[in-house]
Amino acid sequence: MTHDYDVIVVGGGPVGGWTARNIAKAGLKVAVIEEHMKVGEPVQCAGIITPRVFDMVEFADKSILNEVKGANIYSPAGNKLTIGTEKVQAKIIDRTKFDSLIMDSAMNEGAELITGNRVTGLVMGEHCEVTVGDKTLKSKLIIGADGAKSNVRSWLGLEEPAYYLNGFGADIEGVKIPHDKVNVFFGSQLAPNFFAWMIPAGDIVRVGLCMREGQDTVYHYFKKLFEGGSASAPLLEGSQVAKTYAGIIPLGLPTKTYADRGMIVGDAASHVKATSGGGIYPGLVCAQHCAQTAIEALEADDTSEKMLANYQKAWLKDIGDELKKDIMIHKVFASLTDEQIEDVFNMVSDEETLAVINKVGDIDYPSRLGWMLLKREPKLLKYAGKFLRYGLRGR
Repeated sequence: MTHDYDVIVVGGGPVGGWTARNIAKAGLKVAVIEEHMKVGEPVQCAGIITPRVFDMVEFADKSILNEVKGANIYSPAGNKLTIGTEKVQAKIIDRTKFDSLIMDSAMNEGAELITGNRVTGLVMGEHCEVTVGDKTLKSKLIIGADGAKSNVRSWLGLEEPAYYLNGFGADIEGVKIPHDKVNVFFGSQLAPNFFAWMIPAGDIVRVGLCMREGQDTVYHYFKKLFEGGSASAPLLEGSQVAKTYAGIIPLGLPTKTYADRGMIVGDAASHVKATSGGGIYPGLVCAQHCAQTAIEALEADDTSEKMLANYQKAWLKDIGDELKKDIMIHKVFASLTDEQIEDVFNMVSDEETLAVINKVGDIDYPSRLGWMLLKREPKLLKYAGKFLRYGLRGR
């Protein structure tokens, strides 16, 4: 049987590009199929990532727009809690450039990029027949990195995410806030069951929010960020919207991310931190495991479901426990009333607890801080029942 490629990766985002790069580096023939004409567009991400991402993708430092060392966190009542140190906690990136740098590296390793083409069908037999426009491409293995509404996931018969968050954001000009801190806003009046944000990104500030309700409702709450009475409104006074964007975030880890001759990774596999909505770091981590499994399977000439199950075992062992805990933390938080959130704010606002937050806090591994706070502040145990209840529910 003649194959056009060893592997076809559907989706040219950073996770798809990183997967392709690692496979191509092993000398295998890889194609990345991206439906948009340009990698990294349209932008659907706030673009805030931790320094450890650049430990993996060292060449991507050219995409950095700003560095932040902490956050101003606003409670539902508008009370402000400031956290942070002199250490850089997160970096703000130009997502289009970041994605392009990763894809360029994949192409430098030999991967082929096909843009402006949508995969419209997949037939699985002795090989993968992938329909792209009016052509059919053949490969030994297919990898779906095609986002939250992944078609590859459906074609492989894998389960959908448990639920989605809808997000709406904008690049705002004329926002006068310090550029070394992000601003985060909690409360049912601004962002029910999640939070809103202001992220300084060079000449603009990225402002947005996520919530479970539909896109129209999200936009309604986005407008509230500018209205009087909210903690965000004074910071946005006199600002101008330069560009808007929207997106969805999948939550709920699937029980399988593999099938015969196929795997899914990144948003397609809900490799997302439920506490922040961030998917770049966990997606890149899982991409490395996906690529390694693909290499081993092709070297063994065995792309069966049994062989590809090693992928699931690998990413679960690496980062799966944290992602599961993040989902539990998110569910507990989403169940709190404004009064309960205010109560938690009051509990953690003393200097000693803030010192613990500054020392242990980690955007990529928030559960570490959660357990430390429970030990540090016994009053938080009143919410322990919620953690137990949601922890037992799994997805």
